Amino acid sequence: MKLFFPGQQEGERIHLVTRPHWIILAIKIAIWLFFVVLFALSDYLAEAIPALTQTPYLSAFNLLKTIYLMFLATALFYIWIIYYLNYQIVTNERVVDVDQRNLLLHTMSELHLSQVQDVTAEIKGFFGNIFDYGSVYVQSAGAKVQFEFENVPNPHAVAKLILDLYEKIPKQSLAPQSGGNFGRV
Repeated sequence: MKLFFPGQQEGERIHLVTRPHWIILAIKIAIWLFFVVLFALSDYLAEAIPALTQTPYLSAFNLLKTIYLMFLATALFYIWIIYYLNYQIVTNERVVDVDQRNLLLHTMSELHLSQVQDVTAEIKGFFGNIFDYGSVYVQSAGAKVQFEFENVPNPHAVAKLILDLYEKIPKQSLAPQSGGNFGRV
């Protein structure tokens, strides 16, 4: 059996893999493009300040442009890595949330579907409603009280899928709800 993510159990079927909505990536790349335009305009700035085209300052100006270009390339790489490595997986047994906060901070949380207590979908703002993206909150009985999937496409469908999979779990394997009867002591 081929495993598609770390920790996948045998017989575990993936129902959904989701990342942040593409518009989130597009917004970050648009901001990055603004800085690319600034780089492209740097030669026009050099023409406006004649001292920058003179011998002692020209090499320093070119060095600064090269360093700026390296930061631009690194920033694009960083934007893509953070986007690509943030994902959520919904299987027939659990929900897995993989968060890449920066290049050195990576967390992976999982929640068995039997521990799900509540699932909420939320769409905020103008762009969220236009492009149909938002957050999904999964309330649990586990150590991590709430899972949050930020900026996922079609959050209502994701919440419905999690609830539908929860309903298919045999009732004897469900976690006891708070305030329930846990038996005699």
